[in-house]
Amino acid sequence: MNRRSKHWTGTSLVFLLGVTSLLLVLLSFELRGAAQEPSNKASSADASSRPCSADSENLKAAREHKKKGKGNDANEAASGCLEAKGSALEIQEFFQSFMRLQGWRFGEEKIAEDSWIFSRYLDKGELLRFAKEGPYAGRVNWNAGKALIQVRTRELEGGFTRVEISARLQGYGQNVDRFAPPKESWNLDSSGALEEELSAALDANVKSHH
Repeated sequence: MNRRSKHWTGTSLVFLLGVTSLLLVLLSFELRGAAQEPSNKASSADASSRPCSADSENLKAAREHKKKGKGNDANEAASGCLEAKGSALEIQEFFQSFMRLQGWRFGEEKIAEDSWIFSRYLDKGELLRFAKEGPYAGRVNWNAGKALIQVRTRELEGGFTRVEISARLQGYGQNVDRFAPPKESWNLDSSGALEEELSAALDANVKSHH
């Protein structure tokens, strides 16, 4: 074999080795991806809570509300939403237990199969954290408040329950303007902090039990 033949043989061998190495690298990536895929699916199936999916009924109501040209109302409730593993009854029982453990002052309970409504009595600091003063900022000296909280539940497939939490706030105080008509309470917008607090407590609870 002459030098030229040896040269081409060596070049071909290097080329084949390079192609083989490239194929092995690609195969390694494919096997790694295939191994990870079941793990991702498993983690999704094992999830104990998730954000609420789009609700066609709520979207329809929102469109109707917008079509009628209604603006934000002080009585309109801000809401928190979470889909959690567990039955509606288990979730109601958790919230009732959580509320008592927190030592909240509450009353005016109304319990139904798919909802639970109760009032939480607030001190001044809690009122200012959970409510938006809006146009009443600086015009009212607050001393207390009350939150009317509604927890609505709807069981879904896969052992999940959709939980919607909404709160309406009422503030008590004295009007700074002594010439204004006498008034003891004002309806306030929710800041969303109370709904978020309850949603976070439920989320932590279901994760600790799954």
